[in-house]
Amino acid sequence: MGYVEWNCPKCGKKNREACNAWVYGSPIRNCKACNQEYFDSRWREIALEGVEPATKSPKLYLIATIVFLIFTVACVIWLITDIRTMGSYPDKLAGCVLVGAIGTIGCFVIFLRIVLGYEDKQNQKYYDESLQRMNDKSYVEKLISYGYNVPEKFR
Repeated sequence: MGYVEWNCPKCGKKNREACNAWVYGSPIRNCKACNQEYFDSRWREIALEGVEPATKSPKLYLIATIVFLIFTVACVIWLITDIRTMGSYPDKLAGCVLVGAIGTIGCFVIFLRIVLGYEDKQNQKYYDESLQRMNDKSYVEKLISYGYNVPEKFR
């Protein structure tokens, strides 16, 4: 779960909204301040655009996990060497260890989610929600009016 922030193109007020990592959902948004409708191209109708390929690639996240792990181990070795030789270490090096560990864990969690089928389940949920919106002809007409490329089968 993440957040998308933007300034309303109508009133200029800042909005913040929770979203999934790939920003699947309706690109037709309403400002929380002025309630005006507008089009936000960051949001993707998964029924029309398909899923993000990275959500189906465990190899990508396994490689990223290994790279982050190697980086983390190298930083830990460097950190230990500095402590033994100088009795101290640069703060930035401790930050590198932390970033490497977070990257390793984060990529490994996504790898597991893909391998265990959780990403496919989540993608299917977003796909079903998108199909439901696409079955609403007035919604499809709004998308078209905003210049969204809607295939004929949904028109």
